[in-house]
Amino acid sequence: MGLKNESAAGLAEARLAEWRRVNYDGWRAMLDDKDARHAIGDDGRRYRVVSYALDDGDGRIRMSVAVDGGTWSAFVPLVRDEIMNADGTFVE
Repeated sequence: MGLKNESAAGLAEARLAEWRRVNYDGWRAMLDDKDARHAIGDDGRRYRVVSYALDDGDGRIRMSVAVDGGTWSAFVPLVRDEIMNADGTFVE
């Protein structure tokens, strides 16, 4: 069974909402690091939520959040991302 479900997507979107409140320098600090945590989805299942930043070129930073429920979903996690410009605005 794949991971493409509303509970995992909700966790990814919630984590991105937290990152949207962090400034550009905070996102840059994540370029050499990642944040991994466990969370319980609204379906009662335990998920692993990993946040990491990638240099997207021209000063942009892509924050990606990957969510998996263990087992096979760890090989193909659900991923959501957001891109911030150097001026702190988000790419639409």
